[in-house]
Amino acid sequence: METGSARALALALAVLLACSGVAVVMAQETERIEGSAGDVLEDNPVGRLKVYVYDLPSKYNKKLLKKDPRCLNHMFAAEIFMHRFLLSSAVRTFNPEEADWFYTPVYTTCDLTPSGLPLPFKSPRMMRSAIELIATNWPYWNRSEGADHFFVTPHDFGACFHYQEEKAIGRGILPLLQRATLVQTFGQKNHVCLKDGSITIPPFAPPQKMQTHLIPPDTPRSIFVYFRGLFYDTGNDPEGGYYARGARASVWENFKNNPLFDISTDHPPTYYEDMQRSVFCLCPLGWAPWSPRLVEAVVFGCIPVIIADDIVLPFADAIPWEEIGVFVAEEDVPKLDSILTSIPTDVILRKQRLLANPSMKQAMLFPQPAQPGDAFHQILNGLARKLPHGNNVFLKPGERVLNWTAGPPARDNWECKFSLLGNTVAPTQHLRRQRKPRSGHHHHHHTSTIFFDSGVPILPPCLPRIPLPHYYYLSPFLLSRVEGKHKAAVRPRDRLMGKGRAPALALALALLLACSDDVAVVTAQDTERIQGSAGDVLEDDPVGRLKVYVYELPPKYNKNIVAKDSRCLSHMFATEIFMHRFLLSRRREQIISLLCHMTLEHVSISRIPTVQEAKAIERGVLPVLRRATLVQTFGQKNHACLQEGSITIPPYAPPHKMKTHLVPPETPRSIFVYFRGLFYDTANDPEGGYYARGARASVWENFKNNPLFDISTDHPPTYYEDMQRAIFCLCPLGWAPWSPRLVEAVVFGCIPVIIADDIVLPFADAIPWEEIGVFVAEDDVLKLDTILTSIPMETILRKQRLLANPSMKQAMLFPQPAEPRDAFHQVLNGLARKLPHGKGVFLKPGQKVLNWTEGTREDLKPW
Repeated sequence: METGSARALALALAVLLACSGVAVVMAQETERIEGSAGDVLEDNPVGRLKVYVYDLPSKYNKKLLKKDPRCLNHMFAAEIFMHRFLLSSAVRTFNPEEADWFYTPVYTTCDLTPSGLPLPFKSPRMMRSAIELIATNWPYWNRSEGADHFFVTPHDFGACFHYQEEKAIGRGILPLLQRATLVQTFGQKNHVCLKDGSITIPPFAPPQKMQTHLIPPDTPRSIFVYFRGLFYDTGNDPEGGYYARGARASVWENFKNNPLFDISTDHPPTYYEDMQRSVFCLCPLGWAPWSPRLVEAVVFGCIPVIIADDIVLPFADAIPWEEIGVFVAEEDVPKLDSILTSIPTDVILRKQRLLANPSMKQAMLFPQPAQPGDAFHQILNGLARKLPHGNNVFLKPGERVLNWTAGPPARDNWECKFSLLGNTVAPTQHLRRQRKPRSGHHHHHHTSTIFFDSGVPILPPCLPRIPLPHYYYLSPFLLSRVEGKHKAAVRPRDRLMGKGRAPALALALALLLACSDDVAVVTAQDTERIQGSAGDVLEDDPVGRLKVYVYELPPKYNKNIVAKDSRCLSHMFATEIFMHRFLLSRRREQIISLLCHMTLEHVSISRIPTVQEAKAIERGVLPVLRRATLVQTFGQKNHACLQEGSITIPPYAPPHKMKTHLVPPETPRSIFVYFRGLFYDTANDPEGGYYARGARASVWENFKNNPLFDISTDHPPTYYEDMQRAIFCLCPLGWAPWSPRLVEAVVFGCIPVIIADDIVLPFADAIPWEEIGVFVAEDDVLKLDTILTSIPMETILRKQRLLANPSMKQAMLFPQPAEPRDAFHQVLNGLARKLPHGKGVFLKPGQKVLNWTEGTREDLKPW
């Protein structure tokens, strides 16, 4: 379409819609939606439906919300507001015997990342636990395996409980929910994660906020096609072939210069107002087939143009989507202008009149308090239309039993084989759990008692009576290790690898470590001298052996940069700043002559995806630095960006902050394996195959339910304290082979478990990493539990004694002011060990000149 004719057509359409038929569009006249669909919108389920709401412990809902109130505002907040609505609704019954439906309020999307994205890592375990609770305390689940129960699971892939589609499909819907009714955000036909018989709902969009942006109803709709949002998701899809299956990219490439299309990545303050001035609003798929734009378009009377093949739309048995929207196949996006301009004016006007129906708008919203005909009532209507329950809902006695082990390996069975510290327990010596008989259906807490297999109860003096919901049985093998002086008491507020419902194996390990004779060595300040050249180097003093000249550069190279953004004083690469300050503060007479040029560089692939690492490798080390000595954060062997002869250093970790979080040295280490951090980097690696070369994902998938592993994406305020209560701290690679966790582990005496093939560790000629850490190959992550539990106790204790050496901790830190044997001094030691310079350091006159034109063009631009 030529630009001139396009503009003329746009003008003609604007005139047509603004002058000829707009009175009908802009007025409050609406058109009755005839037939069963339209009638359903105005149904009132009260009197036809009774719902019993389970009273679950607050850890399943209210505590999650209190921990992070941001989940009140995201698009999945329907699960929270549905709970609140039902608690005050007229359909609620307090008599479960008369209930048509049972509702289990579990907030599965309230576990948020720092950026506010819900990552339902814990959701399957939380849901399984909630179902076990209601199945144990009430008789209603077991009579039908939940066929008369409903759950709100509004995440992208609902009850598959994973944010990555491939992983969600591989996991499938949690088997325990396969007979229940799911209330799910609308999705895709024939998708593994959209359960047959589900009630599909719109995402949450804030009604009060939308209300404040309403404009006068007689405002003309002078924008033909409107869209604001991403066209490419470069953070998650650098190649551009996956996001929106290319549909959004096609919109941009074909129509970015078309005057009929007001499209952009900007999200202006007038976004809601602009939609009310538009005839058509694009609603293309993104990573999922849907987005809140559909809700916004309907509420603001803008005809939704739905570009998402096989989409399942919300309340499709009540809302006539074919009559109010326009459906465009993804492959037809290049013809979008022709499709929309060919729609007759009378069809456009009818769609607008239907959209003006208040019932249509109300059905898409979750207002607080609820209002007649809103999305809450549409959900109840959907439940009412599924009544009466058929005869096959309720199971006959003995017909079927609930299979609690169906689904991905949970590794949380109460009976298990295991190997502990090199000793294998025979099958007849399994740890066993026995429930205390209950009276009624109320949840009781009991005092825990520890038994031999023979049935003789013991309660070690070091372990107080901690309230636990079950009895535990321990084999004689374990209890034979629990003896002697009990110097380290376990307090109720200490975590026993599972907190409250500690599985028996975790409790046994806690007993072993808290009560054995050896624990005095673990928790006391006893240290072991590190023999040999490596250990001696830690305590070297380079003063008197080394002189460094510091160039006085213009402040634009250093101080001005810090003044512009002081955040670089606290990130993990801040070493370059503090090293400069450290050298400036040395005594004047010690800084006289130039013996070496020291350039502080960090390998910039530490927080960027693989595609950028490839570019870094292609560029290589800056040519003018190839003869200089580089002080670099530790990296990877044989890597193009780690120059031979470099001095590898730890990243910066804040010493003063760490010092304020020290716990008493006698605190027992009652956590076996600890880790907090990302397992998937969805922002940079949507497919999940590149980040950490799959190692972190493997840790999560294999050990998320293992009671020995305290792992999570949460970063709690007690993070530093938790590391001091842990025996092993995982230090897996991320985008780069290293992270500050290694520093934290050493400083807090937690044995680092290094999962990063070919890693080059800091100050490797001074710190005996093989003696203080555990190295696990990336391919062996699947065997991580076996590897760690098979390490002999004496080896663990020796590693802990070595880690307790103050020189070891000091060498990993850059304190201000500097202290003897700190990381500053280790850098100087590294430089001192490179002396005297060989004859090859200094060029002979005329032998070679510096080639300033070598390198990439970008690098050659003046700065």
